[in-house]
Amino acid sequence: MSSLRYCLRDPVVVFFALGTVFFLVYALLNRESTTPITLSQSSKALLISEWEMLTGRSAQPQDVELILEDYYQRELLFREGMAAELYRSDPSIRELLIEVMQQRVTGEIADPSAKDLVNFYADNIDRYYSEATISFSQQLFASAPDDPENFRAELSQKSADGGISPWQGKEFPDYGVSMVRGLFGQPLLEVLERVSLDTWQGPYESRQGWHYFRVKGRTEPVLLPFERVRDQVLADYQAEAVASAVKEFTTRQADRYPLELSQ
Repeated sequence: MSSLRYCLRDPVVVFFALGTVFFLVYALLNRESTTPITLSQSSKALLISEWEMLTGRSAQPQDVELILEDYYQRELLFREGMAAELYRSDPSIRELLIEVMQQRVTGEIADPSAKDLVNFYADNIDRYYSEATISFSQQLFASAPDDPENFRAELSQKSADGGISPWQGKEFPDYGVSMVRGLFGQPLLEVLERVSLDTWQGPYESRQGWHYFRVKGRTEPVLLPFERVRDQVLADYQAEAVASAVKEFTTRQADRYPLELSQ
């Protein structure tokens, strides 16, 4: 006992003792856990069966060895990928995980009855109108003319000097307003929606240059009959069911995943 008290008084002994304790604690905390890659006999048989179906021949011992090696490599790579959190840096992996989880949350969506679809169509009638369209021509010039009014008259008489070739083209028969918006932007779409018909109007400036338009006609949205849009109604019905299931699931999980907005 006296020798123990003596050792504890010795600072060198205490130093090494504490060092040993710290080393053991560090080793325990940083010890890599081993998780074996297991494969049941039924799963092994399934892998071999799938390989034989794909190749059209019976698996020989060397084939089985390669099958198991492939399984092991893929499983190891998967676990390493999860450990490296690749889904955080690779958007495609992230989207795939979200899609798979969405499918698990929603499960199999029951086929709606004819009555369900008709009711959905009636409740969401604004979705099933045809898009308004515009038919028009355009001419594009690099600079604005000195006398716009006379230049419009020359365009009408087809005596104006040729402009530059616009990337969108020059003729637009029955283009939907969303397509026109995509091609020209909202400001020029609004011009095309209000200018007089059958006369050249302009110039209207954009990044491309100076546009002249001649609107030939416009059509208003028309309600499409249910029979014509049934497939679209079905797709919308199913999308609504998926959105509803996902909303319900995320609401139940909200306490586990509070939203915090950083400054």
